Amino acid sequence: MKRFLLCLLASLSVLSALQAQTWSGVYVGGHIRRERPKTITTLKNSGFTYVLLFNVHVDTDGKLMTDGETICEGGKYVFQRTQPYYVNDIRSLKEHPTSIRHIEIVIGGWGNDSYDHIRDIIKAHPNDLEQTDLYQNFKALKEMIPEIDGVNNDDEHCYDLSTGVKFHTMMYDLGYVTSIAPYMNRSYWQRLVSQLNSARPGACERVLIQCYDGGAYNNPSDWHFGDIPLLAGRTNYQTDMNTSISQMQKWRDDCNVVGGFVWVYNDETWSLSNWAKEMNKVFRTSNDGVLTVYSKKNFEGDSFQLPVGEYLSGDLLAYGLTPSEMYSFEIAEGYMVTLYRNAALTGASLELQESSADPGSRWRGFVKSLRVERIPDGVQTLARQKEEDPVEFYDLSGRRLQAAPLHGAYIIRRGNTSRISMKR
Repeated sequence: MKRFLLCLLASLSVLSALQAQTWSGVYVGGHIRRERPKTITTLKNSGFTYVLLFNVHVDTDGKLMTDGETICEGGKYVFQRTQPYYVNDIRSLKEHPTSIRHIEIVIGGWGNDSYDHIRDIIKAHPNDLEQTDLYQNFKALKEMIPEIDGVNNDDEHCYDLSTGVKFHTMMYDLGYVTSIAPYMNRSYWQRLVSQLNSARPGACERVLIQCYDGGAYNNPSDWHFGDIPLLAGRTNYQTDMNTSISQMQKWRDDCNVVGGFVWVYNDETWSLSNWAKEMNKVFRTSNDGVLTVYSKKNFEGDSFQLPVGEYLSGDLLAYGLTPSEMYSFEIAEGYMVTLYRNAALTGASLELQESSADPGSRWRGFVKSLRVERIPDGVQTLARQKEEDPVEFYDLSGRRLQAAPLHGAYIIRRGNTSRISMKR
């Protein structure tokens, strides 16, 4: 039951986030396993919206491995032999509270020969691919960890077009979408994406162009393949963070880049949350929000727009928002906002039906989650109480309890029921 409730909260969270998805990603190495559970918590609280697990190596017989350990073989998931926490760790990356919406496994990398082995297996089994361990092992991985959404193709030397298309078609049929991570050989990648999406429309969802190491001189403008979203990446070590974020902003403005990523979380020498926060500010995509949140009182400071939806703590992180940046709230006419002091739309709450330059010290910097919605039919603001007007209170038996002024209160009617809504 606990897992069901957590998954339900995560699903609601994803629904609201998808209204204006921000793509900010991070590649993670074996450090995620070696230093668990700290690394899992760090990722969930980072603000990054997607994670790329580096990497899955495909052996000559289709066995799946990482760092010399076997993940799947013979059509069975066996990673629990050496990594007993891995399944729950990866699943938990999407469980509330978290900013992570999307998880991919990475195949390839410099010096990795996985795509050579994939090529050889596919060519040896052109008509019975589903009977191979290659197919059965990826099927077993998907069944064990369905939270893994896709595969990131980081082929850096094989470049066999026909088997590349067949492999990713197979993966799509198994439930994995595809992203590509090129740094060179543009014509190959363009043909791969074109043929794959012709065979399975929408199978390749994103292009992640490497603008570091061998791809340091890439211009993202050269890597647009139709209308597929283009993301561009830096390393966490090639420059200081501010320089990299400024470069991402330039790519956004000049190259139609819609998201970013960073290589690589494999140690604790850099701040994931700082990178993600700044990246989310660059690539936030909501320009039609009915709520504008400001980082200072009186509608000053940085502003963040949110559309209608429910925002748990992880959702707010994905927009680059932390409690310390929610000080004033500008609300479009016809909408209402409910602020919560707890992370999952629970605990003390404050309902606002009009903009608030400052909701008061009890809420200033303490909002952990919120809901944005239209004012429902049947809800009517009857009157704003003057400070000198007393409001009478009664218990359930109808006995009068007190009469006192309420500063800036509204009487709200839902159907035949009236209640008090405080305005600040």
